[in-house]
Amino acid sequence: MTVTDAKPEDAPALAAPGLSSPLVLPRAAPSGLPGVLATSDHKTVGRLYLGCSLVSLVAFLIITTVVSAEGVDASGLGPLAANSYFQTETLSHVGLFFLGLIPAMLGLALFVVPLQVGSATVAFPRAAAASFWGWLLGGGVLIGAYLADGGPVGGNDEAEVLFLVSWVMVIAALAVGFVCVITTVATARAPGMTLLRVPAFSWAMLVACSLWLFNLAALVGNLIIVYVDTDNAAVLYGDGANRWAQLSWIFAQPAVLSFALPVLGIVGDAVPVAARLRQGRHGVVLGAIGAFGVLTFGAYAQTAFNPDLVHQALFVVGSVVLVLPLLVLLGIWADTIRRGRIRLNAAVLLGVVGLLTLIAAALAAGAYAIEPLNLAYTRWGAGVEKLSVAATICGVGAGLFYWGPKIWGHRVAEPLGRLLVPLLLAGGALFGVGDLIAGANGQRPTPAGGVSEVVERGAEIGALLSSVGAGLLALGVALMVLAMLPAMLRRSPRADADPWGGHTLEWTTASPPPFGNFNGPVMAVTSPAPLLDAREAAAKENV
Repeated sequence: MTVTDAKPEDAPALAAPGLSSPLVLPRAAPSGLPGVLATSDHKTVGRLYLGCSLVSLVAFLIITTVVSAEGVDASGLGPLAANSYFQTETLSHVGLFFLGLIPAMLGLALFVVPLQVGSATVAFPRAAAASFWGWLLGGGVLIGAYLADGGPVGGNDEAEVLFLVSWVMVIAALAVGFVCVITTVATARAPGMTLLRVPAFSWAMLVACSLWLFNLAALVGNLIIVYVDTDNAAVLYGDGANRWAQLSWIFAQPAVLSFALPVLGIVGDAVPVAARLRQGRHGVVLGAIGAFGVLTFGAYAQTAFNPDLVHQALFVVGSVVLVLPLLVLLGIWADTIRRGRIRLNAAVLLGVVGLLTLIAAALAAGAYAIEPLNLAYTRWGAGVEKLSVAATICGVGAGLFYWGPKIWGHRVAEPLGRLLVPLLLAGGALFGVGDLIAGANGQRPTPAGGVSEVVERGAEIGALLSSVGAGLLALGVALMVLAMLPAMLRRSPRADADPWGGHTLEWTTASPPPFGNFNGPVMAVTSPAPLLDAREAAAKENV
């Protein structure tokens, strides 16, 4: 069966790797602006997602910097008025994840995953393009709803309803992209590529997109319930004080950690290549990534309906063991680095920083669930969220520097990448530690009324650290965009097809890849590192 929605008369039929019937490619779009607007090429869609999401990420990190600065003054007289503080804070959460981090990872996946699995295109290419335009439209409406005094607790009833509807639009558009990625990995793999031979990033995106569909489907259910009551002026679920509490679980543990899951796949692909060594125990790596994904399923963890959840066995045990798959992966990759001849490029350094930050987030999540520590319902939970944000940002940077030659056709500026490493490390640490300090001192999240509960001890210093950290992360993402610009704007000469000595199929095609991805038949896959197999076979023949 075909995995696209293109009509046979629109394009030539190419043999689809791993499929018994031909894969019908959509017709190549014209160049220039008409080509962008009419594209169904997964590579163009991926670039569009990446470009727009990175700009959004800078903007919302700046907003987060301002929100965090609100708590620096113990008098509560920060840069925001009391009636706008809570609205701005909720916008920072929604924007960071749904207009920044998630679409950035989805854009990376839409570009890279079809190449990694040896497919001529992404599954449902026109749906993938519709996903981007739907997300862009929904995101614009969502921001407009906030500007019209909407949001979860706004002063304009119509704008509040528009906020709920537009958030559903954004989720639905992203979900279409998730389905495209899942279907590509599940059905369009190269000959011989079993699921146990899938590259780490493609596997991580398969797990992440599947998990995000489950978590976000539950969130859509919450949004529909709140919408119905809000639109009918009911006070059970639609009451202003209750709305955000029913929706904010997606930004709390364990669900918030799921958004950093693709970081593990990026590190899993970049480290063995940089070490110039075959990844051992590939099946264990895939299993650990899958286990971490299962543990970050969070639709059940809605404390608005079950306040005692944080003391129940499922939540406590799940939170405490979250770090175990990450420690397994850290041990495997540390051993790979030890045994190999490592080249510490920016992609590897950023990936390692992202992995270590994610481990810190998982450890903090475990501490949050330990009842004697009395961290539940304090700002410690916000620290877990912010460490997850920092880890994901590092992962996006690692992916852009690793696959940058393939995406833009030119090597990305390596010196700027190395500058990003200490910047994002310091920014992520300060961003998360600020709230961990506040939570350890008993400070609770700001209520919907917009008046902070200030605890003298450590509250101001925690807010200051968090604000500085958010500013450093915003600067880091801006430098990330700056590093990409020369590669995006240059026309010739093009980068080598395989500048790293890669192990997986995306490095067998030109940089950037042509329409249809591969100019000839895709090589048969006999292991998780087919290019390494080919080089080793050629070396044996030359002996």
